[in-house]
Amino acid sequence: MDDIQVMRFLARSLEQAASQHDWPTMQDVDAQIAALLSSLKGQPTSTEKREALAALRQVHLRVNRFCQIQSDELEKQLARTRRNREGAAAYAQFSSTEDRG
Repeated sequence: MDDIQVMRFLARSLEQAASQHDWPTMQDVDAQIAALLSSLKGQPTSTEKREALAALRQVHLRVNRFCQIQSDELEKQLARTRRNREGAAAYAQFSSTEDRG
């Protein structure tokens, strides 16, 4: 597989992993992209290769935004869970104090 085919394959793999919320695979594909980019450093690039790189970059940016949105949502859920737990603990403490009185 030449570099252009690899870029296209990695872009598809990254999109598919993101659509399935497959975080370990996204991390693996991201590492493969980083390795590919490192291997391309200093090499001449054809127009077709630059276009494939640009397409891969767009997919990577889209998936990165998706991950950020998912991370933000998870943080909100965790904060909500912490608040609910604190409220439940306070209520339980209040209830146990009333039971003694």
